[in-house]
Amino acid sequence: PPAPSVGAAVAGAMNRAQQWTSADASTLNPSAFVSEAGRVAQESGLSCDVLQGDDLRDQGFGAIFGMGSGSPHPPALIDLRFRPANPTTSVTLIGKGVTFDTGGLSIKGAAAMAGMRQDKCGAATVLAVMSVLRDLDVDVEVRALLPVIENMVGPRSLRPGDAVTAWNGTRIHVMDTDFEGRVILADALAYACAEAPDLIVDVATLTYQVVVALGPDIGGLFTRDDDTASRLMTAGRAAGEALWRLPYDERYLDQVLMPDGVKNHPETESGRAITAALFLGQFVSDDIPWAHLDITGPAWRGPASSPGATGFGVRTLLSLLRSS
Repeated sequence: PPAPSVGAAVAGAMNRAQQWTSADASTLNPSAFVSEAGRVAQESGLSCDVLQGDDLRDQGFGAIFGMGSGSPHPPALIDLRFRPANPTTSVTLIGKGVTFDTGGLSIKGAAAMAGMRQDKCGAATVLAVMSVLRDLDVDVEVRALLPVIENMVGPRSLRPGDAVTAWNGTRIHVMDTDFEGRVILADALAYACAEAPDLIVDVATLTYQVVVALGPDIGGLFTRDDDTASRLMTAGRAAGEALWRLPYDERYLDQVLMPDGVKNHPETESGRAITAALFLGQFVSDDIPWAHLDITGPAWRGPASSPGATGFGVRTLLSLLRSS
């Protein structure tokens, strides 16, 4: 069949991101997400490698393994690659994939928990982007790393105060099990840096405080360098998706660092979108351009009962890759 037009390909990707994000957690649990990623890879010309369950722990991914241990569905790290014939550059995309977030032992209230199937939005967004790279003739080598867990209460759940060891050897003190997203992203970011791509972009519904700062329609952008900020802002404007750069300010780094590693909760009430970005930055090499997109606000519209996923971020990432 003929390749779809650019508009049709992008719309198809957005629709897939919406469907995956809105899917209920009993349908799209971590094991089902792994199967879906494998299907997409086969249909879209991607390679697909998966580490699941005890293999994650054995390969050093203690953060993903630990945060996903409370669920009967094993945690996973999905590694997808798109390799064009003559790539101009290399980009690694990372998407937070929490198929349901109870908060773990730091359990959420009922109202806050009701819509938490949407916490896989980052992984859904990145998987949707990967699904159309061949159709759009993208000439960038793109890798996707998707840490996928269900954050549940179970006999093996992490307790507040427990520590896990990330892939790069950094010790993470889990002071609050509801701050799980940054913990699983830490493993993926550290693993991504081992290949030294030209750019890393992570996408996550990470903090409600980014909604407090920017409202429901604007995504937060954090990066350490102006060139990367400019690239992402330009891509967002071209895609019609509103982003705003927030400060990556190390004056708050004392809320992240501990004598023997880092902690996942700053133990303060303010500035949490910033301290989340600072936490992630501890797992990204200083010499690798990196952007963190916190899309908690614009990723969903309406009440928890609605199929409210918007597909926000798909257009921006495709705009970035098509212009790289």
